[in-house]
Amino acid sequence: MKYSLSQVNEIVHGRLLNIDEGKARQLFVTSVDFDSRRIRQNGLFLPISDHDHPKIHEKFADYTIAGVDGHLFIDAAAKKGAAASLADHFVDSKLPIIQVEDTQLAFWQLAADYLKRINPTRIAVTGSNGKTTTKDLIASILATKYRVHHTEASNNNEIGLPKTILDMPEDTQIAVFEIGMDRPGQLTALSGLIQPDIALITMIGEAHIAFFKTRERIADAKIEIITGLKKDGTFIYDGDEPLLTARAGQFAGRKITFGLGAQNRYKLEHVSSNSTLSFDLNQQHYQVNLLGAFNAKNTAAAIAAAECFDLTPSDIQTGLDQLQLTKNRLQLLNGSQGEKIISDVYNSNPTAAREAIHILQSFPSKGHKFLVLGDMLELGDQAAAMHMALKEPIQTAGFDHVYLVGPLMQNLARDLNAPHYDQKSLDRLTTDLKAQLSPGDVVLLKASHGLHLEKVEQSLI
Repeated sequence: MKYSLSQVNEIVHGRLLNIDEGKARQLFVTSVDFDSRRIRQNGLFLPISDHDHPKIHEKFADYTIAGVDGHLFIDAAAKKGAAASLADHFVDSKLPIIQVEDTQLAFWQLAADYLKRINPTRIAVTGSNGKTTTKDLIASILATKYRVHHTEASNNNEIGLPKTILDMPEDTQIAVFEIGMDRPGQLTALSGLIQPDIALITMIGEAHIAFFKTRERIADAKIEIITGLKKDGTFIYDGDEPLLTARAGQFAGRKITFGLGAQNRYKLEHVSSNSTLSFDLNQQHYQVNLLGAFNAKNTAAAIAAAECFDLTPSDIQTGLDQLQLTKNRLQLLNGSQGEKIISDVYNSNPTAAREAIHILQSFPSKGHKFLVLGDMLELGDQAAAMHMALKEPIQTAGFDHVYLVGPLMQNLARDLNAPHYDQKSLDRLTTDLKAQLSPGDVVLLKASHGLHLEKVEQSLI
């Protein structure tokens, strides 16, 4: 991005401080960040406040409130090279300031203007599971023929999305945005900002069921992605999921389904998954370096999106061969003691945990198999039952070693007679693992991000 400070001020309906209009027309900002530690030279700093703005909050289904007021870091941003800063109240600083009613609203206004200026074809991806992997797949495939920008990591909320937009190179042809939600109305707002040409829902699971209570309500929230979808756009969804097929009629435009059933436009067959994934899609064979048979659906969804751009099967396979996944999503790593590590520690829910257990069960190994399973968060009053429901698949798999982590896993650990660790005992867990591991073993690390099993992963590699 490149804007004069005067242009930014006009877009966000602000008031210039510490600089006159003439100099503001000559001062350009070329990036934006809400973290003062990441500010680049000539960047625009966007401080996140430590308090809510009730009026502005009505415009957002969710609203980020900082633990410490970001305005306290304006001078730190200046030392990092910031050319200017937004602010929603007076601050004692010599840095050029644009004072606005609310910094997050201004962030959205600037992102909307930049998206309109670059005007790429836009793809929006959501789902209870698989949205990050599907986003990565789409971007990798389309990059074989187009200049593609996509969401970094999982920056998919009300501040991650505008940051993704404003980081977009000016020559971008296609932008692939991951968008997430944990409240009704969030996807309406995020989809409205993007106004996608293609909207895609991977699946409906139990993520965030603590708030929504039922999968039906989760589906109601996910279908909000179509609210910003252009009338001549395309809606892609899992045609095997009755909750989505029942709601798909809310969009009158073009619809494409993927799945295992014969009714799907993109029909999967002959799915095989050991250390790699292979399948036939509409009688065309594909393979990709992904773990888990369930990723066949994510890949089929990505191929359905890619074929909207007239890519050939050869182009698609090239993109699959070049896939680079976001970290901590079913990554296959080499451990320091010759073991293989399957790291899936970014998030967890009952559907994802069962799939991960099956992956470890079917993974080829010359040694022992270790399951390290941590708490699944945001399950509300169903948490205890959903954790205990993992007992049967774990027992059926017959792993050599099972280690359970977190308070929600205590009852399951007792029933399975498995070692249990609290969140403060990750060093002890690592020590116990290392004492057992040998070359040829396989370790699966799976938990919600709040358990921080990535610390165990780093200690093992």
